[in-house]
Amino acid sequence: MGSRAITCHLTTVLMMLSACSDGASVTQADQSQAYATILEGPPYPPVTRLGPEPYSPTLQDRRWQFADRLEERHLPMLRRLKRGEIGNFGGIEWRWRGGPENDGLGTVTGVAYFLNEPAATLRRYAGNSLFQPATAGFARTDQDRVAREWAGRIGDGIASPGFGNMSVPWLNIAVPRDEFEAMRTAKRWDIPPNLVLRFSEWAEPDLPAVPDELRPLIRYVPNERRLAGPTPDLATYDAIVLRDGCFFIDEEGADDPLAMFPLGVGVYRDREGHLAFRSRHSGNARQLARVGTRMQLGYRAEVAAPPPALIEACGRHRVVTVKSLAQAAGYGGVWFAVKQSAAREGLSKAEALRQANDCLLEQERVLTDKRLRGGKAEPQWCEMATNIPSAPPVEPDAG
Repeated sequence: MGSRAITCHLTTVLMMLSACSDGASVTQADQSQAYATILEGPPYPPVTRLGPEPYSPTLQDRRWQFADRLEERHLPMLRRLKRGEIGNFGGIEWRWRGGPENDGLGTVTGVAYFLNEPAATLRRYAGNSLFQPATAGFARTDQDRVAREWAGRIGDGIASPGFGNMSVPWLNIAVPRDEFEAMRTAKRWDIPPNLVLRFSEWAEPDLPAVPDELRPLIRYVPNERRLAGPTPDLATYDAIVLRDGCFFIDEEGADDPLAMFPLGVGVYRDREGHLAFRSRHSGNARQLARVGTRMQLGYRAEVAAPPPALIEACGRHRVVTVKSLAQAAGYGGVWFAVKQSAAREGLSKAEALRQANDCLLEQERVLTDKRLRGGKAEPQWCEMATNIPSAPPVEPDAG
């Protein structure tokens, strides 16, 4: 949309449409037959804390960390085993069973793989019941070749190999487990037992992309089918808006693309009644941006073959996938700049946050006015949004 003037102001407060031609609002009965349009939304308070967001490790993360400590504890024995069984040892797989043990992590077993005589071989090195023998499909000396061959066979973007110190190699799988198992059955893949499949919990959201209550307002929410791999770490900024039930990136010019979102992102109505983006993982409470606000979209890539259902629902437009949906106002390490500014100016935490938020919200107001209504004012870019220069050096006391 760029700087095209909009004569009708649209917000998310009641998720209702306004008729721009005569100002008449759509009745509640009519709304059930109409899709929503949201071109503008109020940003959340940009800075809420003078520190990074706390990290809460998932169950999977905690289990991996626990297994790493176990491996470190038994490393002398594992090194002897590795040296003595070159060409026979296939690696250790840390296998979990749910339960209250280990602070709720469950019970763990170190499955030791060998090509020949697994039980007898393991007994020569360990009598610890923590370790159990199993037959390998290949030795660790062949792990690089085997893991990369299987990653190529399964497909780039779906499987990627990983290797550890004493562990079995693994394949990181970027699609949901059910989808992968259907592929494995159809293609009759006989994956070796000591090539472990790691299914990320982030590939299996437990919340819907669109809650039932919002389905009448939205035509289609396009999500990537798999987790995104590594992408360039870019900061790109634009608003994502909703027009007649379809999400567009509101870029400069008239050729706005439809937006496609990461696998684990959906929409919901927040506590204030505004349409906003959220993680589709109930355990991830990180706040994303509201629809109609400027966002840090990260890396963008044009989609060569967009979902046919998206084109059918929203028309033939360019489709661009984005990596991030974080609110631009207050994004990233702004908290650190505010903290530095507070220390330099002698401000309290509350006052530093107030000044920063006032500045950032005014900046967003001016940018929104330019985007939607052709405003001519230029924003005053807040110092904390760039690099705050350090305080000048203090001259030593001559006396």
